[in-house]
Amino acid sequence: MLIALPPSEGKTAPLSGPSLDLHSLSIPSFTGLRASLVSEVEESSRRGDAQHLFGVGASVMEEIDAQRDLRTLPCAPAHEIYTGVLFQAADIGGLDPESLARAEESVLIFSALFGATSPMDLIPRYRLKMGVKLPGGTPKSRWRPLWTHLDERAYGQLVIDGRSADYAGWKAPSAAEHVTIGAVRDSGGARKVITHNAKHYRGVFTRLALHAATPPETAEELAHLGTMLDIGDIELTGSGNRLTLTVVERGERAA
Repeated sequence: MLIALPPSEGKTAPLSGPSLDLHSLSIPSFTGLRASLVSEVEESSRRGDAQHLFGVGASVMEEIDAQRDLRTLPCAPAHEIYTGVLFQAADIGGLDPESLARAEESVLIFSALFGATSPMDLIPRYRLKMGVKLPGGTPKSRWRPLWTHLDERAYGQLVIDGRSADYAGWKAPSAAEHVTIGAVRDSGGARKVITHNAKHYRGVFTRLALHAATPPETAEELAHLGTMLDIGDIELTGSGNRLTLTVVERGERAA
Protein backbone atom coordinates (compact mmCIF):
# COMPACT_ATOMS: atom_id res chain seq x y z
CA MET A 1 0.00 0.00 0.00
CA LEU A 2 1.15 3.50 -0.85
CA ILE A 3 -0.83 6.60 0.15
CA ALA A 4 -0.12 9.77 -1.84
CA LEU A 5 -1.19 13.02 -0.17
CA PRO A 6 -0.90 16.71 -1.07
CA PRO A 7 0.52 19.31 1.32
CA SER A 8 -1.88 21.77 2.92
CA GLU A 9 -1.89 25.49 2.32
CA GLY A 10 -2.14 26.06 6.05
CA LYS A 11 0.95 25.14 8.03
CA THR A 12 2.08 25.37 11.62
CA ALA A 13 5.37 27.07 12.49
CA PRO A 14 7.24 25.06 15.15
CA LEU A 15 8.37 27.18 18.09
CA SER A 16 11.47 25.03 18.52
CA GLY A 17 13.19 22.11 16.89
CA PRO A 18 16.23 21.19 14.81
CA SER A 19 17.09 23.13 11.67
CA LEU A 20 16.57 21.61 8.24
CA ASP A 21 18.79 18.65 7.36
CA LEU A 22 18.11 17.70 3.74
CA HIS A 23 20.22 14.57 4.01
CA SER A 24 17.92 13.17 6.70
CA LEU A 25 14.82 13.27 4.50
CA SER A 26 13.30 10.27 2.76
CA ILE A 27 14.05 9.60 -0.93
CA PRO A 28 17.76 10.57 -1.12
CA SER A 29 17.58 10.89 -4.92
CA PHE A 30 15.59 14.11 -4.36
CA THR A 31 18.27 15.76 -2.20
CA GLY A 32 20.03 17.65 -5.00
CA LEU A 33 16.91 19.38 -6.27
CA ARG A 34 15.69 20.03 -2.74
CA ALA A 35 18.93 21.88 -2.00
CA SER A 36 18.60 24.00 -5.12
CA LEU A 37 14.99 24.86 -4.39
CA VAL A 38 15.70 25.79 -0.76
CA SER A 39 18.47 28.17 -1.85
CA GLU A 40 16.26 29.74 -4.50
CA VAL A 41 13.33 30.13 -2.09
CA GLU A 42 15.61 31.91 0.38
CA GLU A 43 16.94 34.19 -2.36
CA SER A 44 13.51 34.89 -3.86
CA SER A 45 11.95 35.62 -0.46
CA ARG A 46 14.32 38.59 -0.11
CA ARG A 47 13.11 40.22 -3.32
CA GLY A 48 11.01 43.36 -3.23
CA ASP A 49 8.33 41.66 -5.32
CA ALA A 50 8.27 38.47 -3.20
CA GLN A 51 4.57 38.80 -2.43
CA HIS A 52 3.72 38.82 -6.14
CA LEU A 53 6.27 36.13 -6.97
CA PHE A 54 4.93 33.66 -4.40
CA GLY A 55 1.32 34.62 -5.09
CA VAL A 56 0.32 35.26 -1.49
CA GLY A 57 -1.73 37.88 0.33
CA ALA A 58 -0.29 40.52 2.61
CA SER A 59 -1.56 38.58 5.65
CA VAL A 60 1.00 35.81 5.14
CA MET A 61 4.02 37.93 4.20
CA GLU A 62 5.45 37.12 7.63
CA GLU A 63 5.87 33.55 6.36
CA ILE A 64 7.68 34.74 3.24
CA ASP A 65 9.97 36.97 5.32
CA ALA A 66 10.74 34.05 7.65
CA GLN A 67 11.87 31.80 4.81
CA ARG A 68 14.64 34.19 3.82
CA ASP A 69 16.61 31.94 6.16
CA LEU A 70 14.71 28.73 5.53
CA ARG A 71 17.60 26.45 6.47
CA THR A 72 17.71 27.82 10.02
CA LEU A 73 13.98 27.64 10.81
CA PRO A 74 12.91 25.06 13.43
CA CYS A 75 11.53 21.83 11.99
CA ALA A 76 8.91 19.30 13.09
CA PRO A 77 7.46 16.10 11.56
CA ALA A 78 5.69 16.89 8.29
CA HIS A 79 2.35 15.58 9.57
CA GLU A 80 2.50 18.25 12.32
CA ILE A 81 3.48 21.05 9.92
CA TYR A 82 0.52 20.48 7.58
CA THR A 83 -2.72 21.50 9.28
CA GLY A 84 -5.39 21.40 6.56
CA VAL A 85 -8.71 19.55 6.55
CA LEU A 86 -7.20 16.34 5.18
CA PHE A 87 -4.53 16.16 7.87
CA GLN A 88 -7.00 16.96 10.63
CA ALA A 89 -9.13 13.99 9.51
CA ALA A 90 -6.13 11.68 9.10
CA ASP A 91 -4.82 12.62 12.58
CA ILE A 92 -1.57 10.79 11.93
CA GLY A 93 -0.10 11.96 15.22
CA GLY A 94 -2.95 10.27 17.08
CA LEU A 95 -2.29 6.81 15.65
CA ASP A 96 -1.09 3.94 17.79
CA PRO A 97 2.62 3.01 17.42
CA GLU A 98 1.98 0.17 14.94
CA SER A 99 -0.20 2.34 12.70
CA LEU A 100 2.28 5.21 12.99
CA ALA A 101 5.05 2.92 11.76
CA ARG A 102 2.79 1.92 8.87
CA ALA A 103 2.32 5.62 8.05
CA GLU A 104 6.06 6.19 7.93
CA GLU A 105 6.43 3.29 5.51
CA SER A 106 3.34 3.85 3.38
CA VAL A 107 2.54 7.59 3.19
CA LEU A 108 4.16 10.11 0.87
CA ILE A 109 3.27 13.80 1.19
CA PHE A 110 3.98 15.57 -2.09
CA SER A 111 5.17 19.18 -2.14
CA ALA A 112 6.77 21.79 -4.38
CA LEU A 113 9.77 22.24 -2.09
CA PHE A 114 10.62 18.67 -1.11
CA GLY A 115 9.06 16.58 -3.89
CA ALA A 116 7.69 13.98 -1.50
CA THR A 117 8.40 13.20 2.14
CA SER A 118 7.45 10.76 4.84
CA PRO A 119 5.03 12.12 7.47
CA MET A 120 7.90 11.76 9.95
CA ASP A 121 10.47 13.76 7.97
CA LEU A 122 11.46 16.95 9.79
CA ILE A 123 10.63 20.05 7.76
CA PRO A 124 10.02 23.77 8.48
CA ARG A 125 6.98 25.84 7.63
CA TYR A 126 7.32 27.19 4.08
CA ARG A 127 5.33 28.79 1.27
CA LEU A 128 5.88 27.48 -2.25
CA LYS A 129 3.50 26.39 -4.99
CA MET A 130 4.34 24.21 -7.96
CA GLY A 131 3.90 27.07 -10.44
CA VAL A 132 6.15 29.68 -8.77
CA LYS A 133 8.79 30.94 -11.20
CA LEU A 134 12.05 30.58 -9.28
CA PRO A 135 15.42 31.44 -10.85
CA GLY A 136 15.87 27.85 -12.03
CA GLY A 137 12.29 27.43 -13.25
CA THR A 138 9.06 26.24 -11.68
CA PRO A 139 9.15 23.35 -9.19
CA LYS A 140 6.55 21.56 -11.33
CA SER A 141 8.85 21.43 -14.37
CA ARG A 142 11.92 20.49 -12.35
CA TRP A 143 10.34 17.64 -10.39
CA ARG A 144 8.93 16.07 -13.56
CA PRO A 145 12.10 14.13 -14.55
CA LEU A 146 12.53 12.77 -11.02
CA TRP A 147 9.08 11.29 -10.44
CA THR A 148 10.12 7.95 -11.96
CA HIS A 149 12.25 7.38 -8.84
CA LEU A 150 8.98 6.54 -7.06
CA ASP A 151 7.78 3.93 -9.53
CA GLU A 152 9.58 0.99 -7.94
CA ARG A 153 8.08 1.83 -4.56
CA ALA A 154 4.57 1.66 -6.02
CA TYR A 155 5.06 -1.41 -8.21
CA GLY A 156 2.40 -4.03 -7.49
CA GLN A 157 0.89 -1.95 -4.68
CA LEU A 158 -2.49 -0.38 -4.05
CA VAL A 159 -1.92 3.37 -4.49
CA ILE A 160 -4.49 5.43 -2.57
CA ASP A 161 -4.30 8.88 -4.14
CA GLY A 162 -5.61 11.83 -2.15
CA ARG A 163 -3.65 14.50 -4.04
CA SER A 164 -5.03 17.62 -5.66
CA ALA A 165 -4.27 18.28 -9.32
CA ASP A 166 -1.32 20.60 -8.57
CA TYR A 167 0.56 17.78 -6.86
CA ALA A 168 -0.39 14.88 -9.13
CA GLY A 169 2.69 15.09 -11.36
CA TRP A 170 3.83 11.59 -10.41
CA LYS A 171 1.64 8.94 -12.03
CA ALA A 172 1.41 5.49 -10.50
CA PRO A 173 2.90 2.83 -12.83
CA SER A 174 0.54 0.50 -14.68
CA ALA A 175 1.61 -2.35 -12.39
CA ALA A 176 -0.07 -0.58 -9.46
CA GLU A 177 -3.78 -0.42 -8.71
CA HIS A 178 -4.52 3.28 -8.47
CA VAL A 179 -7.61 4.65 -6.70
CA THR A 180 -8.51 8.31 -6.30
CA ILE A 181 -11.00 9.55 -3.71
CA GLY A 182 -13.74 12.06 -4.36
CA ALA A 183 -17.08 13.18 -2.94
CA VAL A 184 -20.41 14.36 -4.32
CA ARG A 185 -23.70 15.47 -2.78
CA ASP A 186 -26.83 13.93 -4.23
CA SER A 187 -29.93 16.10 -3.85
CA GLY A 188 -32.90 14.54 -5.55
CA GLY A 189 -30.79 12.87 -8.22
CA ALA A 190 -28.68 15.95 -8.99
CA ARG A 191 -25.04 15.49 -8.03
CA LYS A 192 -22.59 18.23 -7.11
CA VAL A 193 -18.87 17.79 -6.45
CA ILE A 194 -17.97 18.91 -2.91
CA THR A 195 -14.28 19.73 -2.87
CA HIS A 196 -13.95 20.65 0.81
CA ASN A 197 -15.63 17.45 1.97
CA ALA A 198 -13.53 15.44 -0.47
CA LYS A 199 -10.41 16.60 1.39
CA HIS A 200 -11.99 15.46 4.64
CA TYR A 201 -12.82 12.01 3.23
CA ARG A 202 -9.31 11.60 1.83
CA GLY A 203 -8.08 12.08 5.37
CA VAL A 204 -10.70 9.67 6.69
CA PHE A 205 -9.68 6.93 4.25
CA THR A 206 -6.01 7.58 4.98
CA ARG A 207 -6.65 6.93 8.65
CA LEU A 208 -8.82 3.89 7.90
CA ALA A 209 -6.09 2.33 5.75
CA LEU A 210 -3.38 3.04 8.32
CA HIS A 211 -5.41 1.84 11.29
CA ALA A 212 -6.94 -1.29 9.70
CA ALA A 213 -6.01 -4.62 11.24
CA THR A 214 -4.84 -5.65 7.76
CA PRO A 215 -3.87 -2.93 5.25
CA PRO A 216 -6.15 -2.91 2.18
CA GLU A 217 -4.57 -4.52 -0.85
CA THR A 218 -7.29 -3.62 -3.37
CA ALA A 219 -9.65 -0.73 -4.01
CA GLU A 220 -12.55 -3.02 -3.09
CA GLU A 221 -11.04 -3.66 0.32
CA LEU A 222 -10.56 0.08 0.82
CA ALA A 223 -14.18 0.73 -0.15
CA HIS A 224 -15.31 -1.95 2.30
CA LEU A 225 -13.51 -0.11 5.11
CA GLY A 226 -15.55 2.97 4.23
CA THR A 227 -18.85 1.12 4.52
CA MET A 228 -18.13 0.60 8.22
CA LEU A 229 -18.58 4.34 8.80
CA ASP A 230 -21.73 6.42 8.54
CA ILE A 231 -20.36 8.76 5.88
CA GLY A 232 -22.73 8.07 2.98
CA ASP A 233 -22.81 5.62 0.10
CA ILE A 234 -19.51 4.37 -1.29
CA GLU A 235 -19.22 3.92 -5.06
CA LEU A 236 -16.28 2.41 -6.89
CA THR A 237 -16.08 3.20 -10.60
CA GLY A 238 -13.53 2.88 -13.38
CA SER A 239 -11.93 0.00 -15.16
CA GLY A 240 -8.79 -2.10 -14.91
CA ASN A 241 -6.40 -0.75 -12.32
CA ARG A 242 -7.50 2.91 -12.56
CA LEU A 243 -10.45 3.45 -10.22
CA THR A 244 -12.30 6.19 -8.38
CA LEU A 245 -13.84 5.79 -4.94
CA THR A 246 -16.64 8.29 -4.43
CA VAL A 247 -18.42 9.13 -1.19
CA VAL A 248 -22.02 10.04 -2.05
CA GLU A 249 -23.68 12.31 0.51
CA ARG A 250 -27.47 12.46 0.47
CA GLY A 251 -29.43 15.70 0.83
CA GLU A 252 -27.75 18.39 2.89
CA ARG A 253 -25.40 16.11 4.79
CA ALA A 254 -22.00 17.64 5.56
CA ALA A 255 -18.72 15.95 6.42
